[in-house]
Amino acid sequence: MSNNGIISVTVKFFATLREYGPAKETLKIPEDSNINLLFEKYKIPREERRTIIMVNGRPHRDQNTILKDGDIIAIFPPIGGG
Repeated sequence: MSNNGIISVTVKFFATLREYGPAKETLKIPEDSNINLLFEKYKIPREERRTIIMVNGRPHRDQNTILKDGDIIAIFPPIGGG
């Protein structure tokens, strides 16, 4: 349950995205915050925002997804290959 409109989420950055944030960090953020808030907080440039996002182990394409208390958000760079 949130406390005074604040929730706690864990954010994990992988591979090249660790340039913008730590491998793992627990944050206190306002209720009704979405994934875009994380991109803004960590100053991830728009051109880097085509990422693979997992929330609690499930893929999420919508960066407007509202986060909930206790969520674990994993952010991966896009997978490329040749």
